[in-house]
Amino acid sequence: MTGSSHTRLRRLVSSAAAVVFAASLLVAVPMSASSAAITDRPAASGVATVAGIPQAEMGLAKAANLSLFRAGNIISDATFFNASTMSPAQIDSFFRGKVASCQSGYVCLKDYRQNTPNRPADRYCNGYSGAGNESAATIIYRVAQSCGINPQVFIVMLQKEQGLVTHTWPSSWRYDMALGQGCPDTAPCDPAYAGFFYQIYGAGRQMKIYAEGRYFTYYAPGNTWNILYHPNTACGRGPVYIENVATAALYYYTPYQPNRAALNAGYGTGDGCSSYGNRNFYQYFIDWFGSVSYDVVGGLATYWASQGGGNGALGQPIGAMTTWPNEGWSQPFAGGDVFQKIGTTAVHSVRGAFKAEYGRVNGFRSGLGWPTSDQVGVSGGLYQDFENGRIYTKSGGAGVAIAAPMFAEHEKQRNVFGSLGWPKARAYLTADGSRQDFDSGSIFANSSGVFTLPADIVSAYDRAGGISQMGSPTSTVVNDALGQYVSFTAGWIQRSGSTLVLVKGALGKAYAALGGGSGKLGAPTGAERLLPGGGWTQSFTGGALYHSSFGTYSVTGFSAELAVLGGVDAFGYPSAEAVVDGSRSSQQFGSRSIAKATPNGAAYVITGAIGSHYASAGGVKSFLGAPIAKERTQGGGWIQDFEGGRILHSAYGTFGVPTPIVKVLDANGGIASRIGWPIAAPVQTSDGWRQDFSGGTLLASTNGAKSGVVVGGIMNVARSYNAFGDIGYPVEKENLTTNGWRQRFDTGTIFVPNAYAPSVVSGAVHQLYVTLGGETVTGVPTGPATVIGNGRSQQFQRFGLYSNPATGTWQSNGLIRDRYSVLGGAAGVLGWPTESLTTISGGWRQLFTGGAIYSTAGGSVYTVKGSIGGEYIRRGAEKGALGWPVGNEALVGGLWSQKFQNGTLVLLPGGDFEVR
Repeated sequence: MTGSSHTRLRRLVSSAAAVVFAASLLVAVPMSASSAAITDRPAASGVATVAGIPQAEMGLAKAANLSLFRAGNIISDATFFNASTMSPAQIDSFFRGKVASCQSGYVCLKDYRQNTPNRPADRYCNGYSGAGNESAATIIYRVAQSCGINPQVFIVMLQKEQGLVTHTWPSSWRYDMALGQGCPDTAPCDPAYAGFFYQIYGAGRQMKIYAEGRYFTYYAPGNTWNILYHPNTACGRGPVYIENVATAALYYYTPYQPNRAALNAGYGTGDGCSSYGNRNFYQYFIDWFGSVSYDVVGGLATYWASQGGGNGALGQPIGAMTTWPNEGWSQPFAGGDVFQKIGTTAVHSVRGAFKAEYGRVNGFRSGLGWPTSDQVGVSGGLYQDFENGRIYTKSGGAGVAIAAPMFAEHEKQRNVFGSLGWPKARAYLTADGSRQDFDSGSIFANSSGVFTLPADIVSAYDRAGGISQMGSPTSTVVNDALGQYVSFTAGWIQRSGSTLVLVKGALGKAYAALGGGSGKLGAPTGAERLLPGGGWTQSFTGGALYHSSFGTYSVTGFSAELAVLGGVDAFGYPSAEAVVDGSRSSQQFGSRSIAKATPNGAAYVITGAIGSHYASAGGVKSFLGAPIAKERTQGGGWIQDFEGGRILHSAYGTFGVPTPIVKVLDANGGIASRIGWPIAAPVQTSDGWRQDFSGGTLLASTNGAKSGVVVGGIMNVARSYNAFGDIGYPVEKENLTTNGWRQRFDTGTIFVPNAYAPSVVSGAVHQLYVTLGGETVTGVPTGPATVIGNGRSQQFQRFGLYSNPATGTWQSNGLIRDRYSVLGGAAGVLGWPTESLTTISGGWRQLFTGGAIYSTAGGSVYTVKGSIGGEYIRRGAEKGALGWPVGNEALVGGLWSQKFQNGTLVLLPGGDFEVR
């Protein structure tokens, strides 16, 4: 933009006076309101004046050091847009402090009042609700709040434009053009902006339009602009790097920079090419309100000074110092940020590309921590140290942070001078850790550790799909017999010379799970291949991996056998890993399996239903062990023999049969006998096996010492009552007696009598049964045992046997058993026997938990029970004074009593007894 264009554009602004106020400010050209910036020159006498006001009357205390004036940062954004610096009362007090009294006939700023209009809110200001008789201080304050401008900015602009703050005899026209808003240097003022309120509100809103950068871009921050020294373009221009929005706004308002002569003159006169608007703004603001920027104190100030202060690389502060409680201090400058950690005296700055990167990673709150050095130059670039890492920048490049755990690993590799070189980007998160890339490789950190990988490995890894296909590294480059390798959680990369072989995807995941190169497969010897059947395979020194619809499994010990069988496309893909038990091994291939007893022994194929059963049973790890013959057909089914037994397949199903049972089966005629085919899996007992067949149940101890066959009705009873666990092994074959069928076992007997229901006699009842002499004494059981609580009772033809853990196991017979049964047996009022039937003088007796039964030689039977029974026994029972009972208890005359040989025992109402 040339000087002539400034003049032309300002006239365009002036010609827009007819446009309404709300729209008149939306112009896309710079606006200057600074007639005073050119005309308010020091008087010839040497006393500086602003709009004709001697400086001596301004109440100024010279404080601004114009050697610190920076054309690119006249005032900080934070200061310029801080609307909370003064209250209306403080503004009013400030005005009154500048003018003690006003000349007669004039209204000074401290006394100025007007009725204010309404202004609508828009994107720049929040509007204004008009009021009557508002003071200048109130108007300035309210506009500052509405538009977000520091009220001190308005005060300084009032002074630099018309000298209104200190003027004691201002004319009314000075209020009409108080801020020069709409008054270009080269054209008349726009009447739409006339009046104090319109000047303040219009200037505030215009500053926000400038700050937006939507319509005004010529002085946009972050760029260098050639700015005029004077409206006379012959005075020339100078390059200015605009550092912030506020400074850009001041240049839009007053588009000239002071030359050296103006700055050297202070408030005085420069030369014919001097302009004073922005110089005076800077001076007034500092002299009246302090710094246009921010204070720098303590250790930060010492460091800043050592770096050349405002004229050094850091430049001026652009923000206040921040105190981070219990952590330290920091302050931003135009050229970087300065930091000091609490408890230390060291202060360091972070500048340029380092500042940008430090900010991106969240500064000292990041993994880097606080800076511990300034920038350090090395061959090829720069670096800066931090508590937990370092930032590097190649010459002219962006900064890249390296923090823990990558930093220690990079240092171990001799940092930028080692194998990795310079970082290309900062670390980033992966699915299970993080990764950072360098010129010649990458560092990976995950749950397995921290690993450095060279560029060719990383490139191959990335091309293969990276973590999604190979997982995360679990090693660095490791030397092995084939060259070198890198292991991953779901893959492997093998380097042989310049060739890289990758194990990835499903194959890689399975390979890693099998131990990678240190597992049974060994190192890869070729790339993955697609097989004709649609599966994938990859070869290794110890075998091969296969991936199919079954999953991914290795084949190692059966590679030769599989090749003979035509490979996986002919025989089938592996559907499980090989099962190994000592020297034995087996592996499932769909519905088939291959198994062998020794690594070099004969291998057998187990196929079909037998193969499926063998695999589901655990292969060689099952009781069956390895096959010892091919399958054969027999009796409409299929049979295959194994080291530990046999698998039989028939219409009943497919079942393994352990060797002890096989021996019993074969000894009793095999499947062609009445025993038939197995119908259930074998049951392992504490010392052997039991298995149900279609025609019987076979039992055998592991050592073969005990065995037997249970068939027919006896078998049905045993299965029905689930009795095998209680009765042990058969000690005889089924036996037909005059009473029916019987078979004795170690600890029980099963009866299928001719005249009674089948039953099992077992446990303590069976022990007593045997002790009494068995069937010849007790007769056969007349029914199954009855369980009552924790006890069991069982009736035989001539005896009743009763067993309870609390009272023991006893027999009862004859008339006493008959009476006991009538009274409900163990479930009745007498409860459980506490002795067997006992012969006493005069007959027989049997005691129970709830009483006693007596039977005389003449066939009379009496029951003693309840309270009377208890008293009778307390008095000595039949041996006592009452003698034998001669009747049962009876209710006579409202009292319970029972007759005995020597009296009647009566239960009285109070619970006492008497003998009558």
